[in-house]
Amino acid sequence: MDRVRRKKEKGKSKKEKAKSAFAPAFCLFAFTILLLTSSCGRNDRSIPASAAMGSCPVCRMKVRASDDWTAEIYYKDGTKVMFESPVHMLAFNLAPEEFQPNAAHNDPANIDRIMVKDYQTKQPFDARQATLVFESKVEGPMGPDVVAFSKREDAESFIVANGGNLLFFGGVMKHMLRDLRK
Repeated sequence: MDRVRRKKEKGKSKKEKAKSAFAPAFCLFAFTILLLTSSCGRNDRSIPASAAMGSCPVCRMKVRASDDWTAEIYYKDGTKVMFESPVHMLAFNLAPEEFQPNAAHNDPANIDRIMVKDYQTKQPFDARQATLVFESKVEGPMGPDVVAFSKREDAESFIVANGGNLLFFGGVMKHMLRDLRK
């Protein structure tokens, strides 16, 4: 069989030989491009709820659960999405469709819990119970951020020292976050 192939090759011109060598390389190149771009349509950064590392769907920054500013949204399907800061979690929570998550994560009814870390203790707690400080002089990992506290009195003391405005989870509006994320 190898002899037959060599005979066929011998009878071909240089141009034909180049074409036959180019075809497999081109196919491999095209396949590689398709493979690399096939997942570009969605920005699903969901990972198992037990994962210690993830990627923020807002800025694509790598996030560790142990980071001081980490915020997480846990879903009823056993997955979660991690954010490097509360401001990105809040932006995602208010308009998940802007970040193209999977369909289940577009529906707030699928959320099991939302966690942020207390600025002082670094302990995670329910973000829906948080007292937030907006527009303080303290910055998060990527600049201006929302600072979370599990106790209102801690947030009030923080405001005296660092400026800002008191805010609660339900009072966050998209335009407020847009101004922070410029």
